[in-house]
Amino acid sequence: MSAPFYGWAGCILDVDLTSGKIVKKKLDKDFAVKYIGGSGFGVRLLYDEVGPDIDPLDERNVTYIGQGPLSGTLAPASGRYDIVSKAPITGIFNRTNGGGFFGPEMKYAGYDLIIIRGKSPKPVYLWINDDHVELRDAKHLWGKDTWETQRLIREELNDHSVRTLKIGPAGENLCYCSCIISDLARAAGRGSTGAVWGSKNLKAIAARGTKGVKVAKPEEFVEYCNMLVQRFKQDPYYEMHSAWGTLGTVSTPALIAKYRGPDLPSLHHQNFAPFMKKNIACFGCSIHCSHWYEVHEGKYKGTVGEGLEAVCTLYSGVMARMADPAWQCTFNTRCNQLGVHNEHPGEAIAWAFRLYQEGIITKADTDGLELTWGNEDVFLELLRKMACKEGFGKILDGYPVRGPQWLGRNSEIYASHNKGNPTYGDGELRLGSSWALAQGCNTRGRDHLTGAPWNLTQGMFKEMPDELLAKLGQERYGDPAVLAEKWGTNPGKARLVYDYEHNCALADMSGVCKFNAEYAFYEKGIHLDDFARLLTLATGVSYTVQDVVHAAEREMLLERSFNAREGIRKEDDYPPLYTWQLKHGKPNPIYDYSQYKITIAELTTLLDEYYRWRGCDIATGIPLKSKLEEVGLKDVAKDLARRGLLPKPPPVFTPPENPQDMLHAD
Repeated sequence: MSAPFYGWAGCILDVDLTSGKIVKKKLDKDFAVKYIGGSGFGVRLLYDEVGPDIDPLDERNVTYIGQGPLSGTLAPASGRYDIVSKAPITGIFNRTNGGGFFGPEMKYAGYDLIIIRGKSPKPVYLWINDDHVELRDAKHLWGKDTWETQRLIREELNDHSVRTLKIGPAGENLCYCSCIISDLARAAGRGSTGAVWGSKNLKAIAARGTKGVKVAKPEEFVEYCNMLVQRFKQDPYYEMHSAWGTLGTVSTPALIAKYRGPDLPSLHHQNFAPFMKKNIACFGCSIHCSHWYEVHEGKYKGTVGEGLEAVCTLYSGVMARMADPAWQCTFNTRCNQLGVHNEHPGEAIAWAFRLYQEGIITKADTDGLELTWGNEDVFLELLRKMACKEGFGKILDGYPVRGPQWLGRNSEIYASHNKGNPTYGDGELRLGSSWALAQGCNTRGRDHLTGAPWNLTQGMFKEMPDELLAKLGQERYGDPAVLAEKWGTNPGKARLVYDYEHNCALADMSGVCKFNAEYAFYEKGIHLDDFARLLTLATGVSYTVQDVVHAAEREMLLERSFNAREGIRKEDDYPPLYTWQLKHGKPNPIYDYSQYKITIAELTTLLDEYYRWRGCDIATGIPLKSKLEEVGLKDVAKDLARRGLLPKPPPVFTPPENPQDMLHAD
């Protein structure tokens, strides 16, 4: 008799939409231990099943929805899930992470992973009710927004506790700006995964579970989780984050400088207070960083919603100069209802506003709309057009690569992206060396949620003073300058990005929120040794710190290997302005490169150091055979070699000794 599963549910749900066949497979214990869960499961299977010959919108593309062994337990903020697929907007690897309550509900129904393959001949949704699983007709849901879709599904199933993942009109229209929405506002945002579902005629997944989850050592597990929650409260960033979430960072001088926009005092987080009715938490989270908002007067009276984040306000606010907090609430709600990743419209429409001001486009291009800074009505109309791919909205949806190509007129020099993912011009070069490095070498394109040390960026948050950064740098790296100094080529900055990627990957693999980990609570959050202990107590498998580091390395190397097959190389691992310079042989003409405090040569020094830590070829950025074999990916090394992609062995490199042996002090 096989050993029982603890932490993991022990089952994979494999759904073929083409045939309608649904298969339940036992989760292989060795596979689970090695790849942990969530994004770890997804990237391993994506590498095996989706090759470079498959277009993201081809029915052969596969979507993996997974959560980890901590999901649905008493581990702090254990309500996360990951969706992994090849991304339509970039054509490369994509993982997108969401919160709310769907992940635990899926676990309670008995599933660690849902695989969606093929294409249904008609719109459908997947209904999971513990052991009962079926595809149901979704013709009546097609065309509905995400809020209406959830309401109708719950009414049809006569159960208002059902949790849902669903796409809106943007996903149905195969928009590059599309995302997947859980509950009312928890978005699995980047990578236009909503379009993948739309291409498969999958409208939603609804789940109801009653089985619960077992952990191996419940008393010790509960005690450790309680200790972590109390420890979080001692972190310098806890009070701000608990009260305001990411919105609390808006209007700090460093962020305004990053987005190159005007200082708009009305967007300071305190000005949103009149609309915030209560804090909201995702499953099992003591931080409750989200809010329910209501607008009771003025032009946007009647707007309600949740989940207003800093990036939404900064992109549409600072970049496009939309200064009214009530408008920001309205915009956020409409994005959630349309199933639109709310960063994309701000970047794309701000790009179009600038083209209009420069005289590059006119009303003849914009469907008669006058694109003036701060024009709220025009912005919302352009948002609708993007979600419908209507008129000029198709150009905006195609931002940052296809839209400029379709438009022409040298409009691409005003666009900005990393590996096809939209970004904010020269913002990566304004917040420090480690930030610039992390944003450039990200595997899914520009991303602040994988390796960017956002809570350590000097001057960004007053809660992390220089003295504390110097102290932590000395404790963890033996050098106060690693954290305290913003610029420079200190090798420790490359190590910092490497470490951050591991902490973020482990959060995604295990099923907890990064805002409970080092990513937000650098001093008191969940560290590598905490992940090892939590996983050990939950699963009964003895995880060491080295074990979890190797698991994180496996994920990052699989992601880089997948991208290598898609043609991603070293020049793609620079921030967008320097990638432009490398690919065009000259600087982008609209920026003054002399103002940046780190040069392309200095960034190359840091990138090479990062490659040494990550185990990649310095010339190409592709993982080395020796490193792949070290972490148990011999098959990946053979696949890259067969394709002629495996780099030649580099000179021997001995990493400097880590004074903390990968452990962080409390």
